[in-house]
Amino acid sequence: MADQLTDDQIAEFKEAFSLFDKDGDGCITTKELGTVMRSLGQNPTEAELQDMINEVDADGNGTIDFPEFLNLMARKMKDTDSEEELKEAFRVFDKDQNGFISAAELRHVMTNLGEKLTDEEVDEMIREADVDGDGQINYEEFVKVMMANKIQSCPWSGRLQPYFCWVIATCSLGVVGTSYYSPPGLYKLMEQDKKAKVLCLHGFRTSGSFLKKQISKWHPSIFQQFDMVFPDGIFPAGGKSEIEGIFPPPYFEWFQFNKEFTEYTNLDECISYLCDYMVRNGPFEGLLGFSQGATLSALLIGYQAQGKVLSDHPPIKFMVSISGSKFRDPSICDIAYKDLIKVKSVHFIGEKDWLKVPSEELASAFDDPLIIRHPQGHTVPRLDDASVKQLSGWSSSILENIKNEDVHVSKALDAEESTGAELSENLVEQVAA
Repeated sequence: MADQLTDDQIAEFKEAFSLFDKDGDGCITTKELGTVMRSLGQNPTEAELQDMINEVDADGNGTIDFPEFLNLMARKMKDTDSEEELKEAFRVFDKDQNGFISAAELRHVMTNLGEKLTDEEVDEMIREADVDGDGQINYEEFVKVMMANKIQSCPWSGRLQPYFCWVIATCSLGVVGTSYYSPPGLYKLMEQDKKAKVLCLHGFRTSGSFLKKQISKWHPSIFQQFDMVFPDGIFPAGGKSEIEGIFPPPYFEWFQFNKEFTEYTNLDECISYLCDYMVRNGPFEGLLGFSQGATLSALLIGYQAQGKVLSDHPPIKFMVSISGSKFRDPSICDIAYKDLIKVKSVHFIGEKDWLKVPSEELASAFDDPLIIRHPQGHTVPRLDDASVKQLSGWSSSILENIKNEDVHVSKALDAEESTGAELSENLVEQVAA
């Protein structure tokens, strides 16, 4: 089966083999396999390591040589699930976990792998993989370019191919019991402190991709420690979008409303959908929203504070509102804004925004809100240096609070376990007596 591989593929597998073969003697031993596993946080026994070797060791000498490794890889490349494994492994490149790889994300990961790329090289790699021409790479596009046979003309050759050959080999050897695998360089990225997850809700008749593009105007340091998730609204746009000609469709909306914003259609369905989404894909530490998305975010937080929704989701800790407003239906207001919402919040209010006053009213519903004013209209504003500093300081304090809470919870659980163990011991002693 290995004779069906091209010279270029064999060369790539050779590089992947060297990631296992630490001493370069041409064989993978149980010791070297153990080193790889320990770098992945595993602690196998010698017997378990030997079993893994034996599955591949055709000549029975207790090690894996390159021809045996090559046969393993040739078989695995024919397996129907190898593409899926590549897609899952590639999640490490997708820093904000939104299903797309941007040029900045690609450059970040390649730098951590020791590959310092110029802007031109990054752009070339993006163009090579970017089938739909949206300037970023989705999982499917990446898998196609990684599994393509046109290796010599592909700018990805010699950069990522060896690492993902390593991924396939790791899956094949059963090194770890999870579907996310990586060589040491990638694994270090995955082992960074867990980031706070933020659900970002777009405005009326736009999309998650458009909001992501808007937020990308902001300095990257502001949200670099957060996982930003940008879902699309659940209903297709029911009319003309104001971003037509500026950003490509499709466009979505979260719910519909009358001109006075006092009556709403499909709002309950929207709330139910988002609550389910947050439970399934969270937990989310915070919410960010623009216009309709901000209005909806504040409603969810207010409802949760009153026990109406998200009882099976941890309390939302913070919110970023851009051009948000309150709902005007009294039956909603009497619940959502009954008490001051004691969640950290920042509110962007534009001097030329037609929702300036409603945005101020929404900010007043929160306890000690941070208000950042800008001279622009109904848009995600570009931030001046003062605003960047202000928002960066706010987000840093949020992260510090989250980390402190996590430490407190961890200590409480440890104490609870210790108390439980003592009670168990006392009970055993009483029964024995």
